[in-house]
Amino acid sequence: MNEIRQDILTEQWTIYAPERAQRPHITKPQETQREHLPGSAAHCPFCPGNESRLPSIIQEIPADDDKGWQNRVVPNKYPVLTAEDGIAGARRGIYLTAAPYGVHEVIIESPLHDKDIPTMSEKEVGTLIETYAMRYGQAYRAHSEVVAVVIFRNHGSHAGTSLHHPHSQLIATGIIPHHISHEERIAKDYYDLNKRCIMCDVLESERPDGARVVFENSLFLTFVPFAAKVPFELWIVPKRHGSDFGLASEQERTDLAFALCDALKRYQATLGNPDYNYVIHSYSRQPTELPYLHWYIQIQPRLTTPAGFEMGSGMHVNPSLPEDNAAALRQECSRQ
Repeated sequence: MNEIRQDILTEQWTIYAPERAQRPHITKPQETQREHLPGSAAHCPFCPGNESRLPSIIQEIPADDDKGWQNRVVPNKYPVLTAEDGIAGARRGIYLTAAPYGVHEVIIESPLHDKDIPTMSEKEVGTLIETYAMRYGQAYRAHSEVVAVVIFRNHGSHAGTSLHHPHSQLIATGIIPHHISHEERIAKDYYDLNKRCIMCDVLESERPDGARVVFENSLFLTFVPFAAKVPFELWIVPKRHGSDFGLASEQERTDLAFALCDALKRYQATLGNPDYNYVIHSYSRQPTELPYLHWYIQIQPRLTTPAGFEMGSGMHVNPSLPEDNAAALRQECSRQ
C-alpha cells in the first residue's frame, strides 16, 4: 500500500510506492561490481610514497609500531572554500553574495589503498572517529568566523567520490547553510512546545517499537528512520542527549566506531557494497550543549536516482518501506 510519511526532524515528506520496486535495476539488492583495488597505487596521491602530490600534511596519527601512519589529514587540493579571504558579503543588485570563506580538509583513513571501513579493526575505526573529533574542534578553535562544520564521507562514483583510496572530508563554513538552520529551528520549536528534545523522543519511539531498529549497543541505536528518504537509509543516534559531536565522551566515540562499522558491514552483506554518503549532523556555531538538539550520523545509499517529480515537488519517492529495509538488514547480517 502506498503511503506518505513526514520526517519529524526536517518536515519533509516522502512518498512510499513499493510496487515501483518491481521496475528493473531500481532498489532490489544487487552486487555492485567494483574493480579489485590493490594495496597501493602508483598514481594515487593518498598512498604512502606519493606525498609530493599532496599540498601539505596537516595532521598525522602514527601507526602503533611507530612505523608509518594510521590516518592523516591534508588540505583538499581543489577546495570548495578557503580561509584566505574574510567572510565579507556584498549585494549584486537584488542578489546577495559572500566570500568563499571556510576550510576544506581530506581525512585519509588508511595508508592502504584498498582498506575500507568495513574491513578495518574496531580500533582503527575508533582512531578515525578520534581524528574526526580533533579536526572538528580545531576548525572552530583556529577560525573564529567558522559557524558550521560538516564531516562527511562519499563512497563510490554515484556518491561523488573521485578517488578510490578510502577518505572522508571536512568542510567548515562562515555561514550556516539553510538545511542546517531549518533543522535546528524545527528542533527548537519542538522543544519550546514540548519541553523535550525531538531526537530523544524519536529514540523513545523507535526502541520499544523495534520494527525499524537494526542494531543497538550500550550507547547507540541504529535504525531506518520512519520517513526514510531513500531505500536502506540509516541513522546512528547516541542514546545520551548531546547537541554537539565534538563533546561526545571517549566511550561514546568508541561505541560509535563499532556502530558505524556494523552499519557499513550490513550494507555489504545486504546490498553488495553500494555507493553511499554519510554525514555527521551536529550543532552549528561553537561547540556547546543545548537541550533541544541531538547530534547523529545519517547514511544514505545511492540506489535510486531523483527524477522530475522530486525536482519539481521537493518530495522524495522511496520504492521500499523502512520496516522491510530494517528487516533485510537484520536478517542478512545474522547470516554472517
